[in-house]
Amino acid sequence: MNYWKKIDEIPITGYADRFSLTPGEKIHFKVSSASKDPYKAKLIRVVSGDPNPEGPGLIEEDIKSNFSGIYPSRRQTINLGSYVRVPANKYFDPSKGFTVGATIWPTNIDINDQCIISQFNSAHDAGMALFVGPKGVSVVVADGQKNITRLSIDRPVSEKRWYHIWATFDLELEKLGIYQTAVIDSFDLDRPLQKEITCSIRPRPTPKQPLIIGAAGNKKITNCFNGKIERPFFINDAVIYKEVLDIAKGSNDQRITAVWDFSKNISSQDALDISENKFHGKIINLPTRAVKGFIWDGSCFDWTKKPEHYGAIHFHDDDLYDCEWKTDFIFHVPPDFKSGIYAAKLETTDHLTEMIPFFVTAPLKKPQARICVLIPTFTYTVYANIARGNTNNEMRQRMKDWGAQKWSADDHIEYGLSTYNYHSDGSGIGYSSRRRPIITMRSNVISYPEVPGSGCRHFPADSHLWYWLEAKGYDFDVITDDEIHKYGADVIDCYDVLITCSHPEYHTSNSLNALQEYTNKGGHLLYLGGNGFYWKVAVNDHWEDAVEIRRGEGGIRAWASEPGEYYNAFDGTYGGLWRRNGRAPQVLSGVGFTSQGDHFGKPYRRSKQSYNSEVSWIFDGIIDEIIGDFGLSGGGAAGFELDRADINLGTPLNATIIASSEGHDDSFVLVPEDILTHHDTWPHKPIEELIRADIVYFDTPNGGGVFSVGSITFCGSLPHNNCNNNISKMIDNVIRKFLGN
Repeated sequence: MNYWKKIDEIPITGYADRFSLTPGEKIHFKVSSASKDPYKAKLIRVVSGDPNPEGPGLIEEDIKSNFSGIYPSRRQTINLGSYVRVPANKYFDPSKGFTVGATIWPTNIDINDQCIISQFNSAHDAGMALFVGPKGVSVVVADGQKNITRLSIDRPVSEKRWYHIWATFDLELEKLGIYQTAVIDSFDLDRPLQKEITCSIRPRPTPKQPLIIGAAGNKKITNCFNGKIERPFFINDAVIYKEVLDIAKGSNDQRITAVWDFSKNISSQDALDISENKFHGKIINLPTRAVKGFIWDGSCFDWTKKPEHYGAIHFHDDDLYDCEWKTDFIFHVPPDFKSGIYAAKLETTDHLTEMIPFFVTAPLKKPQARICVLIPTFTYTVYANIARGNTNNEMRQRMKDWGAQKWSADDHIEYGLSTYNYHSDGSGIGYSSRRRPIITMRSNVISYPEVPGSGCRHFPADSHLWYWLEAKGYDFDVITDDEIHKYGADVIDCYDVLITCSHPEYHTSNSLNALQEYTNKGGHLLYLGGNGFYWKVAVNDHWEDAVEIRRGEGGIRAWASEPGEYYNAFDGTYGGLWRRNGRAPQVLSGVGFTSQGDHFGKPYRRSKQSYNSEVSWIFDGIIDEIIGDFGLSGGGAAGFELDRADINLGTPLNATIIASSEGHDDSFVLVPEDILTHHDTWPHKPIEELIRADIVYFDTPNGGGVFSVGSITFCGSLPHNNCNNNISKMIDNVIRKFLGN
């Protein structure tokens, strides 16, 4: 097979119903294969996931399992786009007359007709639907007998402006009308517009057709809307202009069949009908809630205090929460199974492979080892399917030379993108779900071309640590953000040493509390990454396996949340940076994010303080003043994203800076939250002095300790020269000290 032959879909891919589990539990795997032939599946343990031939390479261990075998191929589909589904019922009957409408804030009107409310069944050409699109607001009615009428205002609405829109059908007068009016009078918007025609076609819905808000269809959803919808309503009667406008603005009317108030139960999947009929709907594919509605006036930024100001939902045609694929096979984890990093490895008859990683913890509070590695599953989820826009010829050549995975999120947006990307309407993606294939969270994936080393991020980059621990003979368990969020510090207190991977950036209140409690109780934490503990995220039980991020007020960020939308919909708390929430990373780890640049690394230089007897043991067996001038990540141990110590941000007074990086290139910039003016910084120090990574050590209460390196590329230096190097020796010294060896 031609390695670079263009394929419209990834031949085989899949996902599991969970990221992590304990021995004795089950995990379900869901696979889509485009082949007519069956595929093979087996269990592997992941030892090394970096394809760079200059490193240890890909190392996988076959493990016996109950699911190893051959499975029939089947293609499983993906339906992008968010909407509300309201079950069909006999009261939604527009055939004798109707009024339907909503208040909308469109964001991408030029692409096609986008449905606001639909009861239309395209297979039978029956029902009615209200659209907005290139020709403005329109309505379609059809009787199921091949008689269809469409009426359009024929003037497009403006994007990012609020409009009341509605359509009416009067059976007795045989009149069909379509109407729009701007919510706020403005010189740059059209006056109220309307169009009416004679129409005798009675819109007869098919009996099982649900009412859809924000899209059209039934099993196959089409015409998804981009923008905000507020207060959609359905009335089994033709209502005159003024009365409809009053209803749109919030008045009650006994004729209302259903009116959905999206300010209710914002954290849930509920779309509540506040009429007496209670025709509630279910929200599909996780659109953005807790967004400003048309009555928002800036008087309150916390939606929990004035939910009526947040009565809109922002729908997108590329939202994706749950692919809802069927299960192909199940792994029953044996009761005595070893904790570690595993994957279901898939292979087609023409030798195309895929893997679905997962993590097995030890039985909770019953460790199998003294060391535990914290897997940053919240960060993996937030970055899932990140499209970096850098899949160029150099990248493709490196993929080919190394035999790396050639599937890139730049080329495959059908699985939904990451929260570092934008929706098709230009708004930032604020949610990421695990209930879909995550093609970036795999071994054998490279992220950056034309950089020293491998250019790996996240899962394959973190395998540098896993490989090193195994090569050095350390037994270790794994645990994930999910367990410490759910169970707290109790599930890590049983470990003498807890080690982070290269980039533990995203944390909930619970997971960050668990880590702080662990160190306060005497635990030993090795933070072997950079840009850690930086953003606050939220999860909730209504949208399991999804993570929410609000990017408000500062921070290096791919997009910015709208003013007034800084509070998470999932938990109602203020989002954004942990530093803006009064918990800068320095409080936990002694260092916090200070600078980001290109994927290049530099070495550290030992400080004078590192020779003091209290910390000199960290350098036992190391004679070098310069450490880490090598590595599989960026070519150096200090690179890409850097953390510094700062007492004013919470670095403990007893912390010692034992080494710092220097000489980073011009691509490295200071984080925005440290910039005051073009002349001054928040610490009142020169920018070049703040662009550095610090290695810090400090003792904690009850005999514990924290060792932090402040760099994303650090772990890439561990495997260098078969793990025989000064970075490897330093970490070996720290772990042995923490273990009491």
